[in-house]
Amino acid sequence: MLKAISCLIKRYWHTFFITICFTLVAVIGYQEYQAFVEQRTIQREVSTGHLTNQEIHSNGILVLCYHRVARRSIFRTITLTLSNNDQIHDYSVTQQQLTQQLLFLKKHGVRIISMDKAIKLAKQSKPLRHKYVTLTFDDVDATLPENATPVLNRLGHLSYLAFIVTGNTGRYDNGTRLATWPQLKEMRDDSNVTFGVHTYNMHRLQQNKPLLMYAKNYRWFTRDFWQSEQALKEHIGYKSRYFAYPYGEGTNKEQQYFARHGIITFSLNNAIIEPGQDLSQPLPRTMIDGDAWQKIVRPWVLGKVPH
Repeated sequence: MLKAISCLIKRYWHTFFITICFTLVAVIGYQEYQAFVEQRTIQREVSTGHLTNQEIHSNGILVLCYHRVARRSIFRTITLTLSNNDQIHDYSVTQQQLTQQLLFLKKHGVRIISMDKAIKLAKQSKPLRHKYVTLTFDDVDATLPENATPVLNRLGHLSYLAFIVTGNTGRYDNGTRLATWPQLKEMRDDSNVTFGVHTYNMHRLQQNKPLLMYAKNYRWFTRDFWQSEQALKEHIGYKSRYFAYPYGEGTNKEQQYFARHGIITFSLNNAIIEPGQDLSQPLPRTMIDGDAWQKIVRPWVLGKVPH
């Protein structure tokens, strides 16, 4: 049997080689298309603004926003080489990059804390004596439990906040599979994770504008948030006090709703959180893409204005 297979390979090796090449090109082409679709969908989901000189030289809390954490592989290297799509290059980090970034923070004395502790610090009136970072992950695709969590645990069981699109768990979203409820329940048993809400099913654009930016969608929004709370309570066991606006934007009326219900919300603006922060307004977050680490995080950690 093995001899027959060997003979077939020798006789048709060029056919196998061509088939493999075409398959690889087709897969990469499909990923390119998915990335193009995703880029159109989430092109607004990038942190805006820059830290002021005063912020760069100040203690405070910087909230980092991650999405996907990939494993380094030959296929990923080939894809990166053949593709110039920003979403493939910048919208995810590898396990190695995440490790290096977290070690950099630790090396320079930045304290990585839970969001609960960050809120307590923001409520106090006295100046902070250190620089702090809080880690957040949006969408919660399968790479969080599979790739990111091992890194966070290996570096000291670091705390993090994960925002779930509660109506889409386990589904494929622009080529990425979101984590399933069973995976999320396994994560729940890790005391280092806190879950937040990223809507039930409103993480979408309508005419290149986030659904939550339309005033006419307010009733839909309240129903959607109620569904999110119920889903989280059913599967995880608690309702969350944290909500991340998809694409970092919402209306004043929605924000007033959250403030009345004691929900802490998050935008995508580059700024640090300081004592006395107005918690009735969205808190800033820095989305980690290809530029943000070099232009926002490093200068703040080192206290040096970027050139």
